[in-house]
Amino acid sequence: MEVITLASRLRNLSVEHHVEHLSAYLDRTLGIAAAGADPLQLSLARRVLVTWMFLYLTSLALYFVVAGLDYLVVFRLFAHKLLPPKYNQRTDVRREITMSVKSLLVMTLLSVPTEILAQTGYSKLYHRVDEYGWPYLVASPILFLMFSDCVIYFIHRGLHHRSVYKYLHKPHHSFINTTPFAAFAFHPVDGYLQGIAYHVFIFIAPMHGLVHLVSLAVVSMWTINIHDRVSIGIPGVNGARHHAIHHTTFKSNYGQYTTFWDKVFGTWHDPWQWAKNGEPAMTESQIYGKDA
Repeated sequence: MEVITLASRLRNLSVEHHVEHLSAYLDRTLGIAAAGADPLQLSLARRVLVTWMFLYLTSLALYFVVAGLDYLVVFRLFAHKLLPPKYNQRTDVRREITMSVKSLLVMTLLSVPTEILAQTGYSKLYHRVDEYGWPYLVASPILFLMFSDCVIYFIHRGLHHRSVYKYLHKPHHSFINTTPFAAFAFHPVDGYLQGIAYHVFIFIAPMHGLVHLVSLAVVSMWTINIHDRVSIGIPGVNGARHHAIHHTTFKSNYGQYTTFWDKVFGTWHDPWQWAKNGEPAMTESQIYGKDA
């Protein structure tokens, strides 16, 4: 989901240039102008379509470039050095990519309303440092990460409740031996909900447009990284090994960036201790019952 919001910021919050170039094409293809549509409706229809097209195509480009490079480095060039000793080489890259491409199509559509609100000035994005000063500029990405880490923990944990798991979150957990390409392999509604914090933050707290762009780039790469099973072992940071436990136990390590909320609510499993215990895995039926 963060890759979609990153695509939004790359557009510099304006669709007017794109609308101008696509207007004639849309008139011919959709027949809107010929039908005598209201000018306001015509403008909105174009804005929605252009925004959706741009978000989807840019998200796909970012996904394939970043995930592709990560996969090349970790799973091909330096697999013998980077992957865990007991690495299971049975992966499902083709299905990861197929699900991601289909999901991003819908996730970008769901993101259009908040993106249009941001385009039209309803968010708290700003572009001059002197509006809030340098101290806040430095603090804002930290607040952004703290906010999203908290929100994602509770949404992610909620998606594991047995009443919604099999309808929304189950498709993502069909990938056990994940690769970077699994980063966006979600049910579209699941992916949208887990990324909604990135949209909401700029409506409740000011954030410089460029800082937001950089922050989104970082979290996009992070989301891809936690699915490549390579961790650098920074205390308090929820790395790829932590997330690998989540994919094999279903009820631990819900955090996105830190282990803070997992430790507070008792859902944290230490990956190194887990490895010493033989990496015990569980099945969906053990957690959710035979109807999972």
